[in-house]
Amino acid sequence: MDRDCKWLRTVLLLPLCLFFFFQAVPLEPAVLPPANREEAEKFFGSAYGKYCTRDYYGALEDLDRALKLNTFLVDFYLMRGLALHRTGRADDALKSLKYFLEVRPRDTAVPRILSRFEEEGRFLGDVLAGRPVFSRTASSMRDLRTALGLPVLQNLGIKGLGKAESSPSGGLAVADTLGGRLWMRNRGERSFSGIDLESPVTALFSGQTSGIVLLESGKVLSFGDGGKELTELGELPFPPSDGALISEGAFAAVSASYRRAGIFSLPDLSLVSELTFPETEHPFEPAAAATFGEWLAVADRNNSLVFIVSLRERRTEFSFGADSPRDLAWSPFGDLFVVHEKGEVSKTTISFETMEAVRSETVIREAPGAWSLFSLEDRVYCLDVAGFSLWEMYLFPEESSPAFLSLDTPSVLREEDRESFLLGASISGPYRTYMSRNRPVVTSVWNERMLTADFRFLPEKAADPAVFFVPPGSRAGGRFHEAATGKEVLQILGQLWTDKRNRLTDVAAASSIPFSPGELKQLAGFCLQNGIRLFAFCDTVSPMPLVRASGLTGGTTLFSPQGDLPGYSSSYRGEVRISLPSDETSSGFPSRSVLSVYMDVGSASSRDWMPLWPDLL
Repeated sequence: MDRDCKWLRTVLLLPLCLFFFFQAVPLEPAVLPPANREEAEKFFGSAYGKYCTRDYYGALEDLDRALKLNTFLVDFYLMRGLALHRTGRADDALKSLKYFLEVRPRDTAVPRILSRFEEEGRFLGDVLAGRPVFSRTASSMRDLRTALGLPVLQNLGIKGLGKAESSPSGGLAVADTLGGRLWMRNRGERSFSGIDLESPVTALFSGQTSGIVLLESGKVLSFGDGGKELTELGELPFPPSDGALISEGAFAAVSASYRRAGIFSLPDLSLVSELTFPETEHPFEPAAAATFGEWLAVADRNNSLVFIVSLRERRTEFSFGADSPRDLAWSPFGDLFVVHEKGEVSKTTISFETMEAVRSETVIREAPGAWSLFSLEDRVYCLDVAGFSLWEMYLFPEESSPAFLSLDTPSVLREEDRESFLLGASISGPYRTYMSRNRPVVTSVWNERMLTADFRFLPEKAADPAVFFVPPGSRAGGRFHEAATGKEVLQILGQLWTDKRNRLTDVAAASSIPFSPGELKQLAGFCLQNGIRLFAFCDTVSPMPLVRASGLTGGTTLFSPQGDLPGYSSSYRGEVRISLPSDETSSGFPSRSVLSVYMDVGSASSRDWMPLWPDLL
């Protein structure tokens, strides 16, 4: 019975369903919106033009518009990857290039671009993580007058050297402790001016022409206008043997005779912290001190030790042996140079990741009377006790090391018998002195042919004053921009770059602004890709990654927002000229249109790629 009922219902419902099915209005199948190729290519061409003129943020906006109009625009991923890389967004750039290879797996240029971007990312990551960057040191004895540009008739006549110190802008102060005179010279000046003082020990520059002087009696004087304005601030509780600025409002001082070390505030000279050190075999004798961001190096001459002290924790992290150390100086990467009593200079490479000295080597074996170390740009100098002899040291890569090359503004130069490509170029990275003393060797590949190329530095152009990023409520207006986080710094910097990209060359970030590792890596990458120097403005104790990032880009630490920054020892902008063979023209082929440029300056290698579509130039 139930079976008959089910069969009857099926017979009645089936004709009814068929009736409604044939009476229904047919619907159109779902389809993707049609590609607007003409409009997409217009935005793509605009993005290419903006990329060539270094407007990377505008290029990214136009690329997004082009993709919305034509989702099959494969070259979008190539252009987007290159533009993202120029803004420091290295991880996003790699993703975009990998998408490109999924569609065009046989492309020959993009795998090389990927490999290079990954190499640069690893190097930058190692630097910011505090891992050791191994290098070699070139050293030589220099003529004092030639190296410092002294007038022929000037003789410092030093009777007994204290310490020599340099300012971030390139000024120099030499303390003649026994002669009772402080010799000072500002950047751009040749001759030194002498100031009579009672046994000066050292001068610490906070600005271009301002700072403090420590006297052997313990008195502390502030100076301005290159030493012409002297004001007594007070007196330390011990006679100092050396000192080092920590931040805009604090400095460290050590005393060999009182066997003490402390941190003092400025300008009131209040004792912020008395530094303690581990027990040693012999009495503690701190002869020298030098800061590298959040780390203070103290030389214990009596125990042949160098202590590395955390300025945040106010405790000694580790120490390493150094035979009778007399003075200290840091390199931009955090290598510590030590001058020894027996007339040698050594360099110790430190791992800030594992907090240990991983390698020490003697870089000058015969430096009789060597007494004090000071730095100018990325060079370290050693001056003897009488101020007669000078030794110069600078770092160079131990093996091949990446430099950073960025090409822009491509153009075609048509001559009578051939064509040439002209490209602007920015060069950045460490080892500036080494690179300035070696000739660039440039080759290029286009249309799967290797072409010879020439490079020349361009004259320096007037640039805008440095842009300072400071925490909210401290300073505002003009070149000062308030930012509470690293993310805000990157947002403001992107806007400034769009407006001032041809004049923006120097950026300073306050140490009190918190950066995540990714944000700092993006900031450092942006600066390296665009020839910008990054400076660490020490309104508080500066974190080591920021100090290392500044050294990598050619910047340094600043203890005042006032005054000029150091000038470039050599121009960072240049021009690449590539002559095409007589049988090759600039028409090119789309699948082979990426120009590869390889530049080697000694052991410093740089690479960059520029899509060359002459119809869009």
